[in-house]
Amino acid sequence: MIDPRDPAPAETPSLDRVIAALGVGPHQVHAFDPAFPDFDAQRPLLVLAPHMEAARPLARRRYPPATPARALVDGRAVDATVATLPLEAEAWLLPALAPEDDRRALKGLRLVMERLFAPDGCPWDREQTPETLRRYLIEETYELVDAIDRGDTPGLREEIGDVVAQMFMLTAIAQRDGQFTLEDAVEHAAAKFVRRHPHVFGDAATDTADGVTAQWEQIKAQERADRGDAGAPEGALDSVPAAAPSLQRAQALLRRARRAGIEDPPAPPRQAVVDALDAGDWPAALLHLARLANDADIDAEETLREASTAFTRAFQALEADARAADAAVEDLDAARRARVWGDL
Repeated sequence: MIDPRDPAPAETPSLDRVIAALGVGPHQVHAFDPAFPDFDAQRPLLVLAPHMEAARPLARRRYPPATPARALVDGRAVDATVATLPLEAEAWLLPALAPEDDRRALKGLRLVMERLFAPDGCPWDREQTPETLRRYLIEETYELVDAIDRGDTPGLREEIGDVVAQMFMLTAIAQRDGQFTLEDAVEHAAAKFVRRHPHVFGDAATDTADGVTAQWEQIKAQERADRGDAGAPEGALDSVPAAAPSLQRAQALLRRARRAGIEDPPAPPRQAVVDALDAGDWPAALLHLARLANDADIDAEETLREASTAFTRAFQALEADARAADAAVEDLDAARRARVWGDL
């Protein structure tokens, strides 16, 4: 039973009154919704009292602590910072972040790159083309692979960011030159992966990796037919990128040629390697090694990378021993030097 002597509960302020008190227009802000916490920090953000507990850790992670903000307290707008926003307020208003300050958003990184490539952006970036950026993309990709190989989680996070930045550089150039936009590239990728996974997004029933691979190739062939590609149909080897690492490319070429119906050479791969080496034919020997790796279901590129890493570590240990003995590597005894090969 309500006691008439109790004070009346505080009236929940209307959204219109909150916005008016904070001095912004309804079209200028968007409200924080804890059910969809991925808010756009490049627009002013309104947080109402029931949502402050959920919003505070996200806001403190997204905005620099000293970012100026406003709070509505007892119906009056007061100045604050993101670090000092009071929980007893009726509402908070967080400002729009500049793209270069919105560092946890893909949109922020994209706008940073577009700014760099704008007419008044960075002179170096404005001179770049897809061709000049090619080597940086390769370097960043290999650095990402190195982080994976090391099991380096902080490095993985950093290198993924660098590769994503390269993607935004390339799309910024394409957009600047009127070729296509980031949205065009994203739309193409999303549509392709949905289309090529009907066992996930459709009614197809495929529950093995081999079945998925066969289905993928069938869908690709149908896509070419639907496009009405003129001229000869795509060859079995045409889509293997020429820029791929040589061992990886060789294995892919051999696998696809075999699926397309080519017969294996008469000599088994081990004997073919020996015969090619005896003849001094190194290209043939390496190609047959790739065939041998395929037959053993071994990724030759990855296996050689692992062996190279092991050799590097073994040799670095040898160098450390030489430094400890105040000697050169060549001065160490032969047995210690030979251990480099045994440590692979």
